[in-house]
Amino acid sequence: MQTNSKKQILINTIIVLILGLVLVKVYWPELVLLFHPSAVHQAQLISIVHHHQIMDIILLITVIAVLCSIPGAPNSVVCIFTGACFGPLGGFLINWCGNILGNGFVLTLVHHSGVTDRFRHRRAFTYLSRQRYPLLGLVMGFSVPVIPNLLVNCVATVLKISKRNYFLAVSLGTLPIAFLYAYGGHALFSLDIKKLILVITIFILLCVLYGLIKILRKKQVQKRW
Repeated sequence: MQTNSKKQILINTIIVLILGLVLVKVYWPELVLLFHPSAVHQAQLISIVHHHQIMDIILLITVIAVLCSIPGAPNSVVCIFTGACFGPLGGFLINWCGNILGNGFVLTLVHHSGVTDRFRHRRAFTYLSRQRYPLLGLVMGFSVPVIPNLLVNCVATVLKISKRNYFLAVSLGTLPIAFLYAYGGHALFSLDIKKLILVITIFILLCVLYGLIKILRKKQVQKRW
């Protein structure tokens, strides 16, 4: 089992490296401008982005979707890059579509391979799978950055969520994160400190909110006993 795990990590690493090289090749001009932020370079970046074809955008969505399905992959880095290149709205739509597609792919894999004990014994799995309102639990799971997408999809599989409710949960859950990364990427490139502080604050609040809800839920369970 340990050998299989090492093989999977190696395969995932190779996939991430290949996707990284493809992105660097396609978006090299944008990367050069991003490493030298200025008002002039912002105008140049906007001009370059406007000349991108639909296939380039589809490639970016595909990369985000694939990275979303690989545990530990730098999906957030690509989402931030997308926001820097395409702005808050365009970056958000690309990130959102990529994350929805990626999670759908993960759910399909989990359906075929099953849920392992490694995930069933995780605290986050136990907490999300025992929510009074399963749909709300999934939305919260997808919204919190520190919870792996694979774990949330394992919960959806165990709960036997319908396709309609799953699509609703993943769409609502990935929405705030997709926007935060896009908005943060745009703020980072434009060197807007106030916007960056806002993004970081909201990001931290999402994690803290999840922690508080878990504590409150635990206290309610203890009172019942």
